Amino acid sequence: MLKLTMNYKIEIKDNIRYIIVPRLQELGLKHLFTTKDMDIGLTTNDSAEDVANNLKKILDFLEVDPKVFCSTQQTHSKNITLIENPNQGIEYEFGRYFPDSDGLITDKANIATITRFADCTPIVLFDINKKVFANIHSGWKGTLQRIGANGVDLMKESYGSNPKDIIAVIGPTIGNCDFEVDDDVADQFKDEFGYMSNIITKKDDIKSLIDLQTINKNILLESGLLIENIEVIDLSTVASDFLHSFRRDKGKFGLMGSVVVM
Repeated sequence: MLKLTMNYKIEIKDNIRYIIVPRLQELGLKHLFTTKDMDIGLTTNDSAEDVANNLKKILDFLEVDPKVFCSTQQTHSKNITLIENPNQGIEYEFGRYFPDSDGLITDKANIATITRFADCTPIVLFDINKKVFANIHSGWKGTLQRIGANGVDLMKESYGSNPKDIIAVIGPTIGNCDFEVDDDVADQFKDEFGYMSNIITKKDDIKSLIDLQTINKNILLESGLLIENIEVIDLSTVASDFLHSFRRDKGKFGLMGSVVVM
């Protein structure tokens, strides 16, 4: 173990760092967020073989041998897919994937799920009573569409979840001091979330700063989650040099993964 904070820790295996939330571990949900120590998307010089090896390392770290590894073909939407059996989705070299989907929900054991991010916001939801989890990619466009709330609604409608039983983790994302936007984007956030306090600040005459983590936290609170059940990993992907960042690294950026399996 390298670092211990209030709600997350960084563990190392074979010189690779992984971010985990002890509370989820204690509740029986296997999960992690990868770091810059590996790339799990074909974005840089990594080959398909490299990515496959990295995914194997992740499963070895989690000590799981799932029936299938399910991935999303992310489109910055609010679309979330329910996985009811391991044969769903489209087969590809790393398992199975779901087109036009930015999140996966299942109550099935031994189905590993992965969403990918560099500055976007990963969200994990876990109903501790119904044993249902969601693995969600919330880009800024998905945040505007309240994909986190969509995840909660689907858990309620499809599995009978009570929001008060849901534990949420909002993972590393571009920080509120790093997400600079022009007026066209700032205005969209003002239109949707202007009633929220301290989530949009003016940096100068041209740029505004948006606090995606707080917005997503408020979205989940509005969906009925208890504040004590929302864990926020306060790490900015831009400011943390051990995390991938599209905005910081530009053409050399890699992708991190939020991996969850029950």
